[in-house]
Amino acid sequence: MKKAVFFLSILLSIVINAQKQEKDPEIAGYVKNVSKDSLKANIEKLVSLGTRHTMSSTTDKEKGIGAARNWVLSKFRNFAKNSEGRMEVYLQNEDLQPDGKRINKVTNLGNAIALLKGTDPTDQRIIIVSGHLDSRVSDILNSTDDAPGANDDGSGVAAVIESARVLSRSKFPMNILFVAVSGEEQGLFGAKMLSDKAKAENWQVEAVLNNDMIGNNSFDTPKNDGTPN
Repeated sequence: MKKAVFFLSILLSIVINAQKQEKDPEIAGYVKNVSKDSLKANIEKLVSLGTRHTMSSTTDKEKGIGAARNWVLSKFRNFAKNSEGRMEVYLQNEDLQPDGKRINKVTNLGNAIALLKGTDPTDQRIIIVSGHLDSRVSDILNSTDDAPGANDDGSGVAAVIESARVLSRSKFPMNILFVAVSGEEQGLFGAKMLSDKAKAENWQVEAVLNNDMIGNNSFDTPKNDGTPN
C-alpha cells in the first residue's frame, strides 16, 4: 500500500510539475483516493486466474493470459466512463512466432492499454505507466501450471489499474497511457511491441513509470544506519 501511494505521488508530481505550477493539494487529493481494498482486490483477481503465462490460453474465460488481459481491459473500460470521452481503451496485439528459445508455439501477444487523452489537443506529451501482466513458474516454457504472480507482477499491474481509476477524472493537458504489457518473462516482448509503436508514431514520451514487484519489502524504510532493511 505504501509503495503504491508513493508511486502515485511520483506520477502526479511529474504531471503537475510539467505544468510548472505548484499544486501540492491536488496531489494530496488524488493520493487520498487510492484504495488499499481496490489494490488488494486487483491482486487477488489476477492470482485467481491460475497462470498468466504468455503462452497460456487466450480463449479460456477463467484462466490464462487471455482472461487476464480481458479483465484488465474491462476495468479500463469502466474507468473510461469517468473521463468525459477522453480515455481510449484497446488491446495492442500481434502473433509471435516460435523462436526455439522461450516461445515454442505461435502465440498471440497482447498489451492491455488505456490512453487518457490530455485536455490540450496541441500537447503531444505522453507519460507511460506500466506493469507486466504475465507470470510463470521456474520452467520458462510451462504455460499450464499455476503461477499466481501476486508480487511479480500482480502488484505492479494492480498499481497501474488503481492509477487509471484515480486519474480517470483528472484533467491534465498532456496524455497518460496506462498499460499492462505481456511477454516480459519470455523476453520483454510486450514492452518491445509498445516501444516499436511509440517509435513508429513519433510519440513524445515525457516519462515512463514501470512497476515491477512493488509489493517487495526489500526497500522499505531504511535502518538507523542508513542501509535498507
